[in-house]
Amino acid sequence: MKTSITITVDEAALPGLTDGYLAALWHAAQANPAPIEDRAAGKVAEAVGREIIRRFLANTPPLLWKHQGSHADWCALQQLQEGQAK
Repeated sequence: MKTSITITVDEAALPGLTDGYLAALWHAAQANPAPIEDRAAGKVAEAVGREIIRRFLANTPPLLWKHQGSHADWCALQQLQEGQAK
C-alpha cells in the first residue's frame, strides 16, 4: 500500500502553532523530496526554521554581566592578593 500526505504550510500562521507541530513541519520541510533548486521548498523550510530560532531566542535569556570591563583588573587584584597570602 502506498499513501501520499500533503502538508499545507501557512507561513503567516507559524507563530500560532504549537512547538510540536512546528517541529513536525521542520522535519517535513527537510524531508521534502523537491529538488534543491525548488524556491518554494526552500522558502517554506527557511520560514519554519526562522520561527523555531525566533522562539528559541525569545525563551533563552541573554548572558548578562559575563564580561565586564573591570573583570580583568579584579582578577589581577585577586591573583596579587593570593600571591601575598602565601
